[in-house]
Amino acid sequence: MPSNLRGRLTVQFVLLFVLLYFSGGAVAIFVFANQLDASLDESLQDLANQILPAVDFGSGAPSLKRWANRAEARHDKLLSTVQVFDRGGTILEEFGPDGHRHLVRGTAIVDDSAHDANPVSVRSRYIEVVEGGNKTGYLQVQVSTVQRDDALKQIVLIMVTLSPFLALAVALCGSWFSGNATRPVEETLDLLRQFVVDAAHEINTPITVIDASVQTLEETFAEQNLKDDILPIITRASGRMRALGESLIVLSRMESPEYQFSVSKLKLADMVAPVVAECEQVAKHKRQSLVIDQIPDVYLMGHSESLERMLLNLLANAVRYTDDGGTVSLHFEVEGDRLRIIVEDTGIGIPRESLAHVFERFYRVDKSRSRDMGGFGLGLSIVKSIVDRHNATISVESQVGKGSKFIVELQLTG
Repeated sequence: MPSNLRGRLTVQFVLLFVLLYFSGGAVAIFVFANQLDASLDESLQDLANQILPAVDFGSGAPSLKRWANRAEARHDKLLSTVQVFDRGGTILEEFGPDGHRHLVRGTAIVDDSAHDANPVSVRSRYIEVVEGGNKTGYLQVQVSTVQRDDALKQIVLIMVTLSPFLALAVALCGSWFSGNATRPVEETLDLLRQFVVDAAHEINTPITVIDASVQTLEETFAEQNLKDDILPIITRASGRMRALGESLIVLSRMESPEYQFSVSKLKLADMVAPVVAECEQVAKHKRQSLVIDQIPDVYLMGHSESLERMLLNLLANAVRYTDDGGTVSLHFEVEGDRLRIIVEDTGIGIPRESLAHVFERFYRVDKSRSRDMGGFGLGLSIVKSIVDRHNATISVESQVGKGSKFIVELQLTG
């Protein structure tokens, strides 16, 4: 658990960094692009104002032919597109590179078939041409945005190229940071786990004394023909306390990284048979139908005792929370090298809001009913711990009043 916590914190730290990195980068690129556009617009506006006095009106429409001829005579290369429109918005003249042939403010795509394969983007500004107080047309200047687009692409490329290295650096820093942050938690959990184990062991001593005393009292009551009402209650209570102690020990061991259990090759039938035999008697007492699929002839690597306990807890839970006359089923599905063990019942079911908590220790869906049935809320916690220690998965599906289905998926071995 501590290592998982450290890993989760590191992953969350890296994901948060990546989110902030790209979000901040996107905002920075957006602001930078707007600044570039504003700078281009300002330059285009200045250029249009400089060219405007050169507009002629000799033919009744605005013209820049003489201005263009003078520029050509000086061998001036036009880097910007200069266009003249009539007052209806129809283009009359165009000088310099091909541009967008309609009046537009802002960014536009050059609508020339020669550029269909690779559209050219331009930035455009226009001003009115006035003669004698009357608007006679428009003067529009445009400049290619290739340099601006290349600059933005370079920034994006640099950000994307650097992101894996920055993420790796953040992951290393995050791992170091989370390790320091979780160390006190790990130490506290170790102490708590050791306390639980020690307390559970200590519980056995007074329980043993109680059991021995009860046996002595039972013999005394039998010899003196006394009515025995209280001793069965004491026996049941001590039995529950013993079961609680054993469950706490198993849970603490399964959750302890230091606890190493022996792993061996197990035949599925050898693991399932004794568990089914134990549950059959309880199911028969409740007049329940215990339906068992044919057990596949497969093998898996694991700890025999803990896997049997896992299956026993699932079946026992199904039997416990299924009313008299109900059905409990045990199914097996083999798909490739994966084995699914499915425990299904027609019991009371689990509310949707409780599904996310059923594997938490001491959590009971129906506390009053669980207490009456002798549950401590540790059975499914033990199941989850055993599943995790075997690198397996477990899921649950349930509907209130219709029953529950627990699915364990394990790795098979040859």
